[in-house]
Amino acid sequence: MGSISPALVPSFYDNRHYINGEYVQSVCKEVYTVWNPKDDSVLSDQMAVAGEDDVEAAVVAAEAALKGPWSSFTHQQRATCLNKLCSILEDRLDEIATLDSLASGMPISMISAREKGLIINAVRYYAGWTDKQKGDYYPDDDGFVKLVRHEPLGVCAAVNPFNAPIATFMFKAAPALATGNVLILKPSEKTPFGSLALAPLFEEAGIPKGVVQVLSGSGKSGALLASHMRIRKISFTGSVATGRKIQVAAAQSNLKRVTLELGGKSPACVFEDANLENALTWTVRALVARSGQVCVAATRVYVQESIAKEFIEKYTEKLKEAADQLGDPQDINTGLGPLVDSLALERVTGMIERAKQDAELVTGGSRKGTKGCFIEPTVFLNPKPGSEILEKEVFGPVSIIKTFKTEDEVIEAANNTEFGLMAGVFTRDINRALRVSSKLDAGVVGVNCVSYVSSAPIY
Repeated sequence: MGSISPALVPSFYDNRHYINGEYVQSVCKEVYTVWNPKDDSVLSDQMAVAGEDDVEAAVVAAEAALKGPWSSFTHQQRATCLNKLCSILEDRLDEIATLDSLASGMPISMISAREKGLIINAVRYYAGWTDKQKGDYYPDDDGFVKLVRHEPLGVCAAVNPFNAPIATFMFKAAPALATGNVLILKPSEKTPFGSLALAPLFEEAGIPKGVVQVLSGSGKSGALLASHMRIRKISFTGSVATGRKIQVAAAQSNLKRVTLELGGKSPACVFEDANLENALTWTVRALVARSGQVCVAATRVYVQESIAKEFIEKYTEKLKEAADQLGDPQDINTGLGPLVDSLALERVTGMIERAKQDAELVTGGSRKGTKGCFIEPTVFLNPKPGSEILEKEVFGPVSIIKTFKTEDEVIEAANNTEFGLMAGVFTRDINRALRVSSKLDAGVVGVNCVSYVSSAPIY
């Protein structure tokens, strides 16, 4: 178990890999340390790193599960298992969320109160899809009837981020299992505890051993999954740089299918006719949620000049209030926790210091306290074109505000980015809302809201 305090950890905690229905010692003897970002203490200094032999063992077990009882499960049986899993999660998710809060610094108040319903609803949704994988029919005008049917890909892999480990685990496992696949998951090395604790719950729900497995490990472990010749699909959520490496490894191995969900620099466009309080509520929460460590965070706020003074004053005031809420993420009353680790703190503070040369610092900009990885919510005004703080993802509670005059101007500014994940438009004019939202290059555009995914906000 390493050096984690037993008083803090539920009995089902384990720092080994979960392969073929049991926790097993790693063949690879390399270990790594997980830190508590609220006070810099060591949570575990004995976390296993999956090496080549460990990955191979998981693949062999997954292949056996794919060909074994799982292959004969009916659609209804798969749905029953997923629904039973939801019932188990209802009772166990709060305890598991505490594990992830320890390592991630995400406030337990947000994980248990807001994420729980989203996770369970998502699993129930996919449970409803198990019997709806219809195929297709093509007529026999050439003398042959053609039938198309959907079949499982086979062994799939998932490499997950530190900021929402439980949610991303279930968002990837549920559709994989609903369609008859098997899954090997590697959580972020920063937040492995909750994912390892979740693994046995699938078998408790009636899913055969080997169908879902969890490997602890570093980026090296993820690279082994991406390059494995018998893994047919890999899903990665994380940074652009790592996503590129995974896509290359997948292409250079067996051309496995790849799904990437990477970074963002989401714009919120606030027009002069917007409901100001509503715009403030959404843009502030979209920055401080998870301490800004979320891909869809609204970190670029564009405000029309006529209301800029009032908006900036109130936005700054609310962020100062948020800074006062920085505290222990395991306290149910805490709304804002630390960054995930010292490396994140170093990177974010470095970007803040460099940004001071390119923009006006409005509020924040400093580390809070001398222990832990706490940083104040930070705002810069009107950064120079091409500056790092304007164009690069910070992944911390740091935003920029730029003023604009015309609709065309803000559309051009909002679209001047390599990211295209999410955006928001704040206006009372429905015609403008529809017009601007259609011109913003983003996968999701909220009208009078932002950082809102699948019927649930990120905060």
